Amino acid sequence: VIALLIEEELDRKNDLQEAVRKTFNKLVGSNAIAVLDILSKQLAICRDGSPVVIGIGKDANYIGSDVTPFLKYTKDVIFLDDGEGVILNEKNITIFNIQTGKKIQRSPETINWEEEDTKKGGYPHYLIKEIMEQKKSIASTASLNEKEIKKLALMIQNGQNVVISACGTAAYCGLASHYFFASQNINTHVYGAYEFLPFSKFINNETIFMAISQSGETADTIIAAKAAKKQGARLVAVVNARGSTLERIADTTLSVGAGPEIAVVSTKAFTAQLATLYLLAYASAGKLKDAQLNVKNLESILNTWMDEKLENHILEISKQLVEKEHVYVIGKHLGYPAAMEVALKIKEVSYIHSEAFAAGELKHGVIALIEEGTPCITLVSHDDVKSEVLSSSAELKARGGMIIGFSPSKAPEFDAHIPVPDVGDLTIIPHVIAGQLLAYYLAIGRGTDVDKPRNLAKSVTVK
Repeated sequence: VIALLIEEELDRKNDLQEAVRKTFNKLVGSNAIAVLDILSKQLAICRDGSPVVIGIGKDANYIGSDVTPFLKYTKDVIFLDDGEGVILNEKNITIFNIQTGKKIQRSPETINWEEEDTKKGGYPHYLIKEIMEQKKSIASTASLNEKEIKKLALMIQNGQNVVISACGTAAYCGLASHYFFASQNINTHVYGAYEFLPFSKFINNETIFMAISQSGETADTIIAAKAAKKQGARLVAVVNARGSTLERIADTTLSVGAGPEIAVVSTKAFTAQLATLYLLAYASAGKLKDAQLNVKNLESILNTWMDEKLENHILEISKQLVEKEHVYVIGKHLGYPAAMEVALKIKEVSYIHSEAFAAGELKHGVIALIEEGTPCITLVSHDDVKSEVLSSSAELKARGGMIIGFSPSKAPEFDAHIPVPDVGDLTIIPHVIAGQLLAYYLAIGRGTDVDKPRNLAKSVTVK
């Protein structure tokens, strides 16, 4: 249909730009289109809601929804905004306003990612490579965004309200940061971006609205961010991908610097965002230096822990679970958002039905699901709720559950134990990494496509 509409405009003696522009203005919904004219060797591109980035090369120009496909050829890019189009050939680029057709001047920017970052680097899959890259990517956040974090911390100290919103993995990061802030006696509000709009009326110019997104193109998160900004909030984008829509509309950006994520499911971006929000929470209580040291120390801790022995151990446990139909993940306090993320990773890549529950919910119906041999992962930390989570583990075991404990130490309640480092509130990070590794080996055992799971997309750019 779109091609026929463009053809009709061309028959009316419009040039390619005008034909595509007029056609695009007839379309409804979030989309981007690219139209190739073979005769003139030109591409016409328009966007409204879906991401478009132009790569500028020496003898060629490129188009993509992300920079990673053409990093091999160029790092100089132009990001199109909503309501913009571009005509390009191998030599020239002309950006224009879709409504008026007027030209727009836009200087390119240079991306600091390397081509090597987009390769597997000797690993069999991008997913395991990106899991292992967390040995460095998490600790590197301690040296990023210090100026922005201090400025935001001062605003929070002066009484600004904090509202956090995101979708999917990023939403679990937001929920975890809710606990980080609470540990420093700071109240926050957390909403799934897809359910935020009824609450947007409570946002005002005394609000810091933190929108979390790996890609910065998540449609529901952008809609929520725009609604909050309209109400007068200061918009903070916590993102990994460069040049995203969310970054461009934000008042402040906390770029987490995890590097390109090629696998569809997020791993290193999640933990880098988690570490960044941990830094902000502690900075808001005047403890930034302590938090930076804690995060920096994770590099040596993770390097020691994430070795071949750990991988082989998790592989052996995965063999006991690979034929199971259901897996339940149990946590309390910071262990609860960790459980939600672990359950999500298992279902995303292995297609096993996995579900997270707060430990306190077990007696309120959940325990009816447990039968002989049901795998139950319990996330235990050396914190003030350790005994409660172990008690929940015992309750599950008494009903026949197979208990797999992610914990700094063994416990008689566990049928299998995956050791994790004890790093205080940051124990959530090794908890999640252990879950990522288990999900990976379950997916390998079940023969799924770990880098591109069925029905999933890296950026959810539609509602």
